[in-house]
Amino acid sequence: MYLQVFDHPQDVTQEELNQYLLLLPQWRQKKVLSYRFLIDQVLCAKAYLLLKQGLKLIYGIDDNPKFKYVMHDKPVLRDYPDIHFNLSHCRQGVMCVIDNHPIGCDIEEIEEKLDIDLCHFCYNDSEVESIVSSPDPCVEFTKLWTKKEATLKLTGEGINDDLPSLFKQDTLERLMFNTIVRKDKGFVYTVCRYKYP
Repeated sequence: MYLQVFDHPQDVTQEELNQYLLLLPQWRQKKVLSYRFLIDQVLCAKAYLLLKQGLKLIYGIDDNPKFKYVMHDKPVLRDYPDIHFNLSHCRQGVMCVIDNHPIGCDIEEIEEKLDIDLCHFCYNDSEVESIVSSPDPCVEFTKLWTKKEATLKLTGEGINDDLPSLFKQDTLERLMFNTIVRKDKGFVYTVCRYKYP
């Protein structure tokens, strides 16, 4: 598995973004420039560049990745259907994972204050109890959120209204998670994969 995280995208200048744009195919440049704010342009450009860098490093693929979209608009590599990837970003970081098996990832900023209403909307009673009773509820909320979103990106379902019941026992038995907390960087990220024999 290839995993790359780029932190502090908010520090990228317009001049640096202009250099990124030169490395992108025209369709991705257009997508990047469709965003109004510099930070959103940087996130879009850097996610693609991390994917491009990973494909070259791991598989020796030099050409620009081309996407096709499957269920729930999940992007897959058009020319390399056996290579799986996932991208995620937040204001504090951008991440890319690449593997020979389906994979999902999510990176989220750690909020300074717990939104208890959002907590009850996203999580079941047991999960809420685990969050509010933890030493750092904001980190615990974010860890669980990244696990859920990485799972939904792995399966291709995308975010839905049934988040509280997502982690049934049979679901959890089929999945592996790697969750990293980087309080110093202000984010948490999770990679989710199926368990294979």
